[in-house]
Amino acid sequence: MIINLSKQFHFSRNDNEYEGMYIFKNNKSENFNKDVCLELEFSVNGNEPKVYQINKPTAILFQSNEDIEEMIAKEVVAFSAS
Repeated sequence: MIINLSKQFHFSRNDNEYEGMYIFKNNKSENFNKDVCLELEFSVNGNEPKVYQINKPTAILFQSNEDIEEMIAKEVVAFSAS
């Protein structure tokens, strides 16, 4: 996965349609950790999009695209439930 390159996504789960994009950005941290910032912008069933940011370890960038997108789908579903 590449830093600062946004990617569109769309999936269905539990009769809901999720659509949006995600991007990994460098995380400018005060303690100089090696995390990246995952920014999610998504809408559920065509409603107004929401934006969330989550810190993830840099190692996530070395996972397969399928694993990354499954993790992102879980994050999106969890955020939309809150």
